[in-house]
Amino acid sequence: GEAGGLGSRTAMAAKRQAVEVGGDTLELTPLGAGCEVGRSCVLLEFKGKRVLFDCGVHPAYSSTASLPFFDAIDLSEVDVILVTHFHLDHCAAVPYVVGHTTFKGRIFMTHPTKAVFNMLLSDFVRLNKQNATDERELFSEADLAASMERIEVVDYNQELDVDGIKITPYRAGHVLGAAMFMVDIANARVLYTGDYSRHPDRHLPGADLPPVSPDVVIVESTYGVGTHGSRQEREKRFTDRVATILKRGGRVLLPVVALGRAQELLLVLEDFWETHPEFQKVPIYQASALARRSMTVFQTYINMLNEDMRAAFEVSNPFNLKWTKHLSGSAAHLEETGPCVVLATPSMLQSGLSRDLFEAWCEDSKNGVIIADFAVQGTLAKEILSDPKHITTRAGVQIPLRMSVDPISFSAHADYPQTQGFLDALAPPHVMLVHGEASEMARLKRALDAKATRDGKTMSVHTPANCDTVEVEFRGRKEARVVGSLAADPPHAGAHLQGMLVLKDFEYTLISQEDLRAHTKLRTMAVKQRQTVPCARPLGDVRFQLEQFFDGIHAVTEGAEAGALAIGEHVTLAPGPSDGGGGASVQLEWETGPVSDMVVDTVLALILQMEQEPAGLAEAERAHTEAAQRNDAPAQAQARADIFRALLQAQFGAVTAVDPEGLVLAVQGARVHTRTLDVDCADPALAQRLSTAARRIALAIAPLPVQAAANLQADEPPHPAA
Repeated sequence: GEAGGLGSRTAMAAKRQAVEVGGDTLELTPLGAGCEVGRSCVLLEFKGKRVLFDCGVHPAYSSTASLPFFDAIDLSEVDVILVTHFHLDHCAAVPYVVGHTTFKGRIFMTHPTKAVFNMLLSDFVRLNKQNATDERELFSEADLAASMERIEVVDYNQELDVDGIKITPYRAGHVLGAAMFMVDIANARVLYTGDYSRHPDRHLPGADLPPVSPDVVIVESTYGVGTHGSRQEREKRFTDRVATILKRGGRVLLPVVALGRAQELLLVLEDFWETHPEFQKVPIYQASALARRSMTVFQTYINMLNEDMRAAFEVSNPFNLKWTKHLSGSAAHLEETGPCVVLATPSMLQSGLSRDLFEAWCEDSKNGVIIADFAVQGTLAKEILSDPKHITTRAGVQIPLRMSVDPISFSAHADYPQTQGFLDALAPPHVMLVHGEASEMARLKRALDAKATRDGKTMSVHTPANCDTVEVEFRGRKEARVVGSLAADPPHAGAHLQGMLVLKDFEYTLISQEDLRAHTKLRTMAVKQRQTVPCARPLGDVRFQLEQFFDGIHAVTEGAEAGALAIGEHVTLAPGPSDGGGGASVQLEWETGPVSDMVVDTVLALILQMEQEPAGLAEAERAHTEAAQRNDAPAQAQARADIFRALLQAQFGAVTAVDPEGLVLAVQGARVHTRTLDVDCADPALAQRLSTAARRIALAIAPLPVQAAANLQADEPPHPAA
């Protein structure tokens, strides 16, 4: 589609290319440069993190139609934009994103890229105003200024960590400051090359080979399976063609990008002029004020140039060009000029001075144009390579094309041998091709697949179109680093380690609580809780019940908690304030923890149970315990009789003793014999209920000798006084 607004989430969902490996899913979606060259923009999504690689416009379209398919995603969820270099098809949508969308993440690029970015896009805004049409401008000077405020700069090999997204830029060749980015999220590594070149040229070194192998490489496929040939061969073809055009009295037009290949071609021409005196009277014009201004950037970042250029700077500035003149103004300045060489922008002949000169010179067969950069589909530069007999001017008039047209690529994009060698060295299991016409991408995919098969390697090559999503499944392995005192004695296989497992930015660390402050930003704290519970029972009765469950209960004799009961190390129980109705209470206070919370739960259950117990039961149980400690059998028997009476009363209401010892109890007109468990009652139903309750109470409170157990199995209840 020609419009950046034609994509949709539905389209993305309908066109997913899945690779089933098992584990977490990493998603890669080209919003631009998918089966096309232009508007480079690729979205990476993994573990809730979102990274946008590049953010450019398409040179064949204008206004919003030139944008990536931003409506297919929610830009407010993007964490980071990584811009590889300053060419418009990789960076020119950044001011639009900052000024006209909900994006609130961070933006990174290298120092030279930011410097040239500002120059190029200032020029871009100015030219858009001069060529104003009914279409609205993409962004304004204010949007550009706002984006410059947001952009952060990075150096090659500098490691960044943005909320768990680890980013490392590497040298990409191509143009000054160009970077490829390695992104690591939860140990899943993705390398995005952007435009890159492994071969050094006259002023730049080649791209770096990252020291670690990525899981996915997103690589340009601009030239497909094409081969550039040697630099020396291309330079000779170029200078021979320039010489041929000049010797026949013609003019040479070199459409170029203001920065990058323009500087390379100027160095080639200067060297040729220096060694060929016959051409030294022929002027070379650089028709770009921007290119002239940007030379200060090359002088500022000498350290990023190759060794030859750095050595040349030790003597003099190699960009102080001897045979080249700067041309300002329009094509009218050249009407009276004879043979000459003119470097003019833009490289695709879509507008500007290069288009004006082309239309003025194309009818003369003595003249020639050399396309030294990659020609994008849909541009005039691409059109004239198909040898048309006529072209249409910007005014809509058809004119004959008689000038010679020669493609001699100085484009600093990787060719097939570079790409193949690069991927052989990195050996990624997955490769995603972008920044290439569909036919070139398909040919490159077939070549890479065939090479991997011959080498016995497993490598999946993906060629998604815009808004298609490639899914890669990862089987993540969870590992924890042991640090601090836990690491003093290195653990051996099968050893058990106890500590705190800290997860930060997808990395686990096992650490003791005492080492938290030294190795993390975490701090420990104690939560003390206090709870008041209504309780009418004396604290002594509560203590008696608690001692049935816990050892070591003791009274606190000192400090603010004097008079309270200590239960273990972290729980205390003290008399609490009375409630509004004058009722008593107890107050629990404890330091939160697994053990103390469990103790408190038990204490609360016991207190609530005591509040529901029949009157006199606690006193009878205490008397029974004390009698057992004295080995006083009669007192034990009396205490058991009192317990029996209290439990029976809880179920059937008022109970009275018929005899002084309480061995016969009167209940609802019936009599219960506590020794024999016989029931005298005229009502058979009540008699059955009383008999069942009496047997259960006797079983609960009486010791259970072996013979009694046998009797119980025979449905003979044990004697309560046994």
